[in-house]
Parts: sequence; structure tokens; C-alpha cells
Amino acid sequence: MAKRYKIMHIMATTGGVMGGLEKHTMELVSALAEKHDVYLLADQSYALHCPERVYFCPINFRLSRFNPYLYWQIAHIINNETPHIVHCQAGKPTSIARYLRYFFPQTKFIATIHGVHRKITPYLMMDGIITVSDLLAKQFPATAHVRTIYNGIVSTKPLTPNACQDLRQQYDVLPDENLLIAIGRLDKVKGFDLLLAALVGVDAKLWLVGDGSERQALEEQVQTLGISDRVNFLGWRSDVNYCLQAANLCVVSSRSEGFSYVIAEALQVGCPIISTKVGIAPELLPPQWLVDNGDVQALHNTIQLALSHMALLRAEYSPVFLRAQQQLTVSAMVQKTESFYEDLLKSK
Repeated sequence: MAKRYKIMHIMATTGGVMGGLEKHTMELVSALAEKHDVYLLADQSYALHCPERVYFCPINFRLSRFNPYLYWQIAHIINNETPHIVHCQAGKPTSIARYLRYFFPQTKFIATIHGVHRKITPYLMMDGIITVSDLLAKQFPATAHVRTIYNGIVSTKPLTPNACQDLRQQYDVLPDENLLIAIGRLDKVKGFDLLLAALVGVDAKLWLVGDGSERQALEEQVQTLGISDRVNFLGWRSDVNYCLQAANLCVVSSRSEGFSYVIAEALQVGCPIISTKVGIAPELLPPQWLVDNGDVQALHNTIQLALSHMALLRAEYSPVFLRAQQQLTVSAMVQKTESFYEDLLKSK
């Protein structure tokens, strides 16, 4: 993609919280801005997170998607800047842009869908659709212009064995003890209640990394199950990649996922995974290490099997780690996104 384009991304979340969608958007616009003129239309609360090379355009996304002023704000910027591409991140921007695109026929409108949606009509009204997993792509008809592009992860430096042991010792994990790790927002959809139930009878400790509305309920469940001596709530941490390297096994117990950054991050640093069949898990992970959503007994049994056959587990994951290091990178994500832009711009 040698030509320099004007590319406008729209992200409608509010509050300044950096979840998976927000992280993906910031990393993508930052990388695209190395070659193109990139604009980010987002709530003022994300101004500090916006990369330096990207033009930040504050939009009051606290307004309802039915508020005419919200449409006017976005249309005004598109009209002034005349971008080649308008790229909507998730549902709210897409539902707005599907109407605006008729006023700007020279601009290509794209939407990325990050999770399963009941209503896909707004996405079908775009010139192109990006899905973050093949699972999400299956909800669209064959006639739609859809491309799956995995989210990319910024690689981190590996920890030394001594640094891993130091991190484990902070939480009284002995060198020969099994350590499980689960990461994410402490929310019902992440299924941490299922993981805690599955942990009963497993000879391992668990680091639960993250924070959220379900924390108190999960802490009470730990007490009820009698496993408080084996579960540590680490809260939100900026060194998740280091925590993954200190663990023997990552467990994803989610009831639903669009992509799952945790899976990508674990694979990048060489941490094997037991996962429910969500997001990219069925597309990347060996099938014998997947369990049905909500099946506590299967989750328990699979964790036990993995811990008793760690050498086999790591051997089976070796090619998966290699694939992740090649495909789940920011550079791969950007290259595929640029290619999709180019295809759309060439089409009538």
C-alpha cells in the first residue's frame, strides 16, 4: 500500500477505560499513522490515550445514537477532512455510519465487529466488514464483503527463570507448585465462577488477574468452596505478560468472547491454555484442550489432565506458539488491514 491515504477511525466507548476494543483501536491507528494520515474520532476521555501521530477529534459519544447532534458532529468532520476510509469500531459507530455513508459516496465505510451481535444489519450496510475471528464471520452471508483479521499483540521481552521465580515468590508459590492464571474483567461473562468451581480438588494455585463488579461475589465463592489458601486476587496489573510467563497454565473459562486478547497474549509468551470454545480458541488451540462452555466437570478434568502431562501439553503447543508469533502481531494485523483497505478502494 504505497499511496498515502486519509483514514478515519471511529470509536464510541466512553469513560476512558482501556479494554480489548480500545487497546486494539489505539495500536491499529498508531501503526497506520506511520504511513498514512490517521484521525481518531472518540470520546474526550480517550484523548490522553491517543498516539501522538494520530489526529484526535473529540466527539460527545455520551449522546444517544438517536441524537441528531451526534450525527452532525461526525458528518461535519468527514465533510471537512474527506477521508478515503472511515473505519468504525464495533456497533454504535456502525449504526451511525450506515446512514452517513450515503452522503459521502467517494469514501469507503468499514466496520470491525468485535463480538457476537443479534443485529448485524448495520454491518451489512458497510462497504466492508472485518471480523476478529472466523467464528464471527460465520454470522454473515456469503455475499457480504467480509475478511477475518486477528488482533495483533505487541511482543514483550521474555523473563529470566530467576525473574519468574521472584514473581511467584511474591505470592508464596513454590518452584515445584503448579500455578494457574486467569485474566480478565471480573464479570459474569468471563466465567470465573465456573473456573473456581472447577478448581476444587485440583493441586494448584490460581492467580486471578483483573478487577470488576463480580469481585466480591467471587471472593465469597472462594471462601464457600474452601479454596482461599490457593486463590490470589491480583487485581488489575500492567505486567500481565510477565504473570503469564510465571504460570504453568492459562485457563480461559469465558461464556462468550469475540477475540480473546488473553489467548493471544498467552500464546505469544509460550504459556499453554485450557479454554472454553469461545473467540479464537477453536481456530488456534489443539481441540483436546478445549471444553464446552459452562461444563465445570470437563474443565476440572482437562485441567487435571494438563497438569499431569505438562511435557505432552507443551509439545502439542509448540507449533501453536510459533503460529502466534507469526500471525498474532501488530505488523501482521496492520498489513492485512491495509490490504483490505486497498481492495475496497479499488472496487467500484
